[in-house]
Amino acid sequence: MDEHPLPLEHVLAHVRDTLATDGRVGELGLEVVTESDVVVVRGAVSTHARQDAVVALTTEVLRTYGCAHAVRDETHVTSATVPHQEPEEL
Repeated sequence: MDEHPLPLEHVLAHVRDTLATDGRVGELGLEVVTESDVVVVRGAVSTHARQDAVVALTTEVLRTYGCAHAVRDETHVTSATVPHQEPEEL
């Protein structure tokens, strides 16, 4: 590990980037914050498989930077529904 580790806020930025770009989660706009010694991930994900990957991927990035924080998943799966209206005629 580096003699001068990154500040936690920079590590959390790397977590956000990874959650957005890694195919296991691939979700933009997830909130990643600390509450005491716990990293909390909040926001909407599109599938249960992506939600299942949130903690593992976040933990993986934290460990890469030498952070031993626990991770709590507060994400939720959005449901796509079909609109209840007739298609627009052009």
